Amino acid sequence: MNNTELHNKVDIAIDLIRTEIPSDKPDWTENICWTMHDPGTGICLYGHMGRMQPDRSMWEGLSLVFLPEGGVLVNRSLGVNTSQARNSEYECKPIIANKVWQYRFEGTMQRADANVLRTRPIGVEPSEAVSYHLVYDAVQPVYNMHDSNLGSERMHLEQGALVRGYFVIGGKRIEVSCTGYRDHSVSRRTFRTLDSETWAHCAFPSGKVFSLLQVSRQEVQILKGQVFENGQMRIAASDCYPDLVDTAGNPHIGVVRLQTDAGQAELKCEVPNARFVPFNLLPPTGLRPGLDLSNAGYMTAIECPAIYTWDGETGYGWLERIRPTRAIT
Repeated sequence: MNNTELHNKVDIAIDLIRTEIPSDKPDWTENICWTMHDPGTGICLYGHMGRMQPDRSMWEGLSLVFLPEGGVLVNRSLGVNTSQARNSEYECKPIIANKVWQYRFEGTMQRADANVLRTRPIGVEPSEAVSYHLVYDAVQPVYNMHDSNLGSERMHLEQGALVRGYFVIGGKRIEVSCTGYRDHSVSRRTFRTLDSETWAHCAFPSGKVFSLLQVSRQEVQILKGQVFENGQMRIAASDCYPDLVDTAGNPHIGVVRLQTDAGQAELKCEVPNARFVPFNLLPPTGLRPGLDLSNAGYMTAIECPAIYTWDGETGYGWLERIRPTRAIT
């Protein structure tokens, strides 16, 4: 079966931005996440757009840009749009649903020190003009985690991709071409019930892809993933994935182990140069760079570009871990 046929197995309508907000479900939300890790330029990106609560017509955009010299640029912005995933600085949309997406930013970011963000929220850091324009072109079929259709209560799609585009930083245009990953989810949820989360994924130069998502909530437990190899996707279980012990992202070396009906895959994971950016999850929804240590009830997310080794092949992917702030400080 070719890639076109595989993509067509999932209804393209579920990968479109929702245009109707359920009025009887105040905790209903929609989120789109992007990562890219370019070893050629040294630029890495974690990007997110999500609907806020209680006003779900308000979109929050978040960017964490890892710079080649080791610093980071961060942005959080809000804006209202009822029909698109868009605010004044961000826009993301499908060019071909289930396959090709466009993601762009044009605005200002603050240049920050990740270690300083371990101690306080972003605040007085200097701002500068930044933009990026990226196209994510799938290298695998959509991984439809919950086998959702358009009428499903929840949906979570993931997909490894080739990423091409550019950043403009310090007035200089920097072309990027690398692998990346995206997800698109719709569900009823808030951050108030989240206990922990680990998300690891990577698209490899050979076309192989893996992902693993562990979520512990009061109302649901998830621990599953996917392995895409030789044109075939297999659902994976796991008994081993990286832990998190502090707000600097330690440990920076770990293992991801996945079991499928074709056998076991074991991947070594390393965070190059111990790079990380922390942010708080603000209840009911919201993402703010830096940590407010005065509120031990906040959840802390640590985002890390990661290098994975799988059967001798090196891939450049991502590692996200979320824990209660009080558990890692």
